[in-house]
Amino acid sequence: MNRFCQVLGVLLMAAGVVFNEWVIKYLSHGSVKFAEIQKQVFMAILDISLVILGYLFFRYKKVVLQNLLLVLGSVFFSFCILEFTLDHMKSNLDVEAPLWIPYQQKMLDMKINERHEANAKQNMYGFNDKNYLFQKPSGVTRIAVLGDSFIWGVGVEDRVIWTHKLEHMLNQNGDRYEILNWGKPGWSTLDEYRFLKSDGIKYDFDFLVVDFVVNDPVMDDSNIKCFIYSGGIVDRLFVQPISRYLFPNAISFVVDLLNDAANTFFGYGYENWLNKVYTKANLEQYQALLKDMTAYCSAHHIRMLFVMTPENHHPWLEQRFEQVIPLLKNAGIPYVNLYPEVYKELHDIPNRKLWANPADGHPGDKVTDVYAQYMYHYLMTQGYLEPADGNHP
Repeated sequence: MNRFCQVLGVLLMAAGVVFNEWVIKYLSHGSVKFAEIQKQVFMAILDISLVILGYLFFRYKKVVLQNLLLVLGSVFFSFCILEFTLDHMKSNLDVEAPLWIPYQQKMLDMKINERHEANAKQNMYGFNDKNYLFQKPSGVTRIAVLGDSFIWGVGVEDRVIWTHKLEHMLNQNGDRYEILNWGKPGWSTLDEYRFLKSDGIKYDFDFLVVDFVVNDPVMDDSNIKCFIYSGGIVDRLFVQPISRYLFPNAISFVVDLLNDAANTFFGYGYENWLNKVYTKANLEQYQALLKDMTAYCSAHHIRMLFVMTPENHHPWLEQRFEQVIPLLKNAGIPYVNLYPEVYKELHDIPNRKLWANPADGHPGDKVTDVYAQYMYHYLMTQGYLEPADGNHP
């Protein structure tokens, strides 16, 4: 046994020295994503732990093995109790800002997005949409929509995406309309504008809709910092494999708790990131971008409309929109603010009930219904579209 412990100790110390980012990428065939801060913290903790554990095994042999088994047994027993407790807790579906998301709900969200990702692989730009010819078919009115996850459909089935609903409404009376869904998760207005200039301009369309979401003014290509994020190194190598077989809710709870702690003490998380997006300096850059978009669209005879889409009726969304509206006016961009309509129609429904699914705060079916219904009537009454007859809804 002592000989075994010494060999194990040497192997652990060697692993702590050679285990690094390149080895992980090789073992995962390049599929593991690395966020810089996550990489640094994870690799440092892992390497130091392996070296220390290996040294202890080499030095103290069987005693360390016995103590390690005791610690692992204690952790296992604690997770058993936590898993049992969480399994028998009341559902948190009524909580607007849940402390944790159950594993089953996270898997539901993941499966929806995996179907979108499979479809996006068939699109030449990675959009969750079919491929279109550059030239629109004869007799068709074509609308190009620039957006992000709201247009890509994060967390919802394809039928729930508001542009799909709008396209169905436009075509239900025999008219011919096409909506090009140019959206990717994480895109900002800057990303959307870059696509318009590089590839979108090649397409023949009648007018352009820009789906504005509250996080779109980011101008520095920054991303939300999250200590353990979906698809990251910790998630791919540890969280997902273990959760499939052991303690799914307990692990989900611990992961959410760690992320919440990182948000609170280290400035991680969506809200902290968004506060930086809405600083005066960043909004000044965003104002310049909007003016540049206006000039570009004018030079290319593109009729552009911004549509401000809130994911629910929370007042902070209205406050952020009100910071952007003066910028749109100053840039001469026509816009539609859908917050008042969402609030009017849905304010009596808790915001959690408006989520895309129990694990995802993107707009769900009721919210996208409001988007589609209002925009249909707006486009018809404001001269963007001409109804074929007077019987349209």
